[in-house]
Amino acid sequence: MFLLRFLGLFSLLYFGTYAFIGLSTEGGHFIPFLKHIDYVSWYRQLLLRSSEMVLDLLEYNAYTRGPYLLYINGKSGIQLVYECLGIGVLSFWIAFVTTDVYGTFKTKIRWILYGIITITVLNIARIIVLLLAVYKHWIHIAGIDHHTLYNSIVYGIVLLMLFFYRKKAA
Repeated sequence: MFLLRFLGLFSLLYFGTYAFIGLSTEGGHFIPFLKHIDYVSWYRQLLLRSSEMVLDLLEYNAYTRGPYLLYINGKSGIQLVYECLGIGVLSFWIAFVTTDVYGTFKTKIRWILYGIITITVLNIARIIVLLLAVYKHWIHIAGIDHHTLYNSIVYGIVLLMLFFYRKKAA
């Protein structure tokens, strides 16, 4: 039963977010009202602006340009597309903690927030490292791209968080 609830909620969160993106983006089946509750764009801006602030603290001239781009020292930039937002890992985390049989409502809310904050901080760190790698011309190690490396690290940390969640909630 847990697996069905988990898969159902994960699917709703993950595919629902992509459906929301499709409906809140001009063109196609655009629903103008959704622009007012566009949590995906807000989250992207949180990631971009936070990365920009950290890079500024590290004394790099970082700036955002438009809704998707972050540049450093006027030379190098990245584009934060939908696949880079971590929708899958966030959906996984929220769905698991919500549908797990252990934990009170208060415990679940607290752990969902811990997970969202942790995943967001890791994503900001990834954006910063990626932009610095592009700017400083760092080489790929063993042909591993940043998505694979990031996903491996984040899912490893998510597994650790699941372990600690289960330990506290049970």
